[in-house]
Amino acid sequence: MRAKSGSSRADTAPALGAGLVAFLAYLNTLAPTVMSHDAGRFQIAAPLLGTGHPTGYPTFILTGKLFTLIPVGDVAYRVNLMAAVFGGVAVALFYLVARELGSKAWPAAGAALVLGFSATYWSEATFAEVYTMNAAFLLGVTYLLLLWRRRRRSGFLFAAALLYGLSLGNNASMALLAPLMLVLALCGRMEEMSRRRFLGAGALSLLGFSVYLYIPIRGFAGAWHNYGDPVRNWEEVWRLITGARFHDQMGRPPLETLASFGGYLQELSLQAASRPLGLLLAALLLAGGVLGMRSVLLRDRVVGGYLVLAYTLQLLYALNYRIDDIAVYYIPTYAILALGLAVAVSRLAERVPPGMPHAAVVLAPLLFAGLLFAANYEEVDQSDEYTYRRKAEALLAELPPDAVVYGKLPVIPAAYLKNVEGERPDVTLRWLDLDTQRRYMPRDVESGRPVYIVASPRYTQAYIRAAEAYAKPRYGEDLIRMVPRGDG
Repeated sequence: MRAKSGSSRADTAPALGAGLVAFLAYLNTLAPTVMSHDAGRFQIAAPLLGTGHPTGYPTFILTGKLFTLIPVGDVAYRVNLMAAVFGGVAVALFYLVARELGSKAWPAAGAALVLGFSATYWSEATFAEVYTMNAAFLLGVTYLLLLWRRRRRSGFLFAAALLYGLSLGNNASMALLAPLMLVLALCGRMEEMSRRRFLGAGALSLLGFSVYLYIPIRGFAGAWHNYGDPVRNWEEVWRLITGARFHDQMGRPPLETLASFGGYLQELSLQAASRPLGLLLAALLLAGGVLGMRSVLLRDRVVGGYLVLAYTLQLLYALNYRIDDIAVYYIPTYAILALGLAVAVSRLAERVPPGMPHAAVVLAPLLFAGLLFAANYEEVDQSDEYTYRRKAEALLAELPPDAVVYGKLPVIPAAYLKNVEGERPDVTLRWLDLDTQRRYMPRDVESGRPVYIVASPRYTQAYIRAAEAYAKPRYGEDLIRMVPRGDG
């Protein structure tokens, strides 16, 4: 007999349970302090109410500021903690969405934890990154729109609209789903969509989107900004929020897009540290996702079409984005496939003949999630990751008074120690790019302050050559002193 479609109050406890199990796993593997790359940038921007790298991420930064007020660990740990919390929230919301799609409870819980313990998703829940929050927004807006379609109460529609607007301030890729979410809200519900409801939902979406006003407000006030992304005028605001710096990395010829699908399949198979388990997971998610979405599509063309097109758009977006860390952009597609898996297992359970082990079918995703947990725990564990902090402390300790340091990634955790924790206020840290070098290095060298470049075999020589008209290098092990060319 087919399970009654839709979540109920009885689903609150299992949803919270699934989310809590996932959160505890993330908490035990959480990075304890400052990181580098984008995570390190967020760990600076959130406590200082600064601005992030394109597209600015105001929702994430403002929420991160609230987390920095929690009296636990250092400030960087608190921003890491936010990723773990939203990782658990997204798992709980996944369960509720799966129930709305017609999944039975146990398959919904199991598939939620399959997503939660997949390698990329779990990894992103262990340090300060935006992708677990993005998953929570995607699943939260979808859940509220499904409730609106079933219960036809304005509160669900209005909450979905506000949440959607806010989601754009966390990850702009949510803009891809705007037409689909509008169709999900309207199609088959036009009679209930009064002018008041429509205008109210639109106004709340704009209210959520207005979080982007944070960018010029804080930028023009001189707040800390991501290295290489100043916010001093309206042109720079526009470049930041539109991601202009990355536009040339978007788009591939059709054949390249098709070829990059092979990379997607490879990433899907890497969601378990064990190769055989990863291949099995990829097969289950693909087969279960397709069969589950087909089942939803046959029952409700609007909802099923939303899932299919949301998966397709998110996948095409990722396949056409030419960046190194593209794996994180596949997370929404994994979530949609896992939703399909929950529905497919539920439909399979309804076809189990009498006398056959029904429990083995409905519990299969949960058992598989347990295997993923065991396989991936050591691989994703960041709980002893102090490398970036120790290197940054060593860098700052080595510098003489009033030093100026140019560098790339090593500068990020050092900037956290200086700007957030107050270490070495006498030191000036600058991001090393040609524009910053041209603007500041000649003046810094002439000032008599000790000027250094953090040594790197990848880029050091190019910047030394760019400064040869006014400075010459004195090589050290980790730092290169740039002295005026006239010095002996």
